[in-house]
Parts: sequence; structure tokens; C-alpha cells
Amino acid sequence: MLETFYISETYFTLEEIKNFKEKFGYEIKEIDYTSATGEIDFSEKEEKEFLLSKGYPKILARFFA
Repeated sequence: MLETFYISETYFTLEEIKNFKEKFGYEIKEIDYTSATGEIDFSEKEEKEFLLSKGYPKILARFFA
């Protein structure tokens, strides 16, 4: 079953959240994605760094390639 998840600000500092909005023009918490495997763990450095550098989670990278 597919579920829709919205990214929480839990694993991000206030500065990261502010910088993200300035760089990409939208809030981290506005991003959603659908997955059958569950929610992305942004406490993992690789997942967090990808989101902060690209503006979308790795699970969505196939749509932006």
C-alpha cells in the first residue's frame, strides 16, 4: 500500500530550514512524497544532505534526472 508522507522539520536546524527556503523558495515541510516502504529518515546524513543540496528527497530523484 502506498502512503503519502510530508517532510517534518524535526531533523533540521532553524538555520537549515531558513537557508532551504531562501535557496528553493518553499518550505521543507511543503514537500510530500509517496512510498510503499515508509518515511525517509532525515537523521541519516546522506538523505539530509541530498535534500538540502537538491531541494527534493532522493526518492524523487528519478523524476528530476
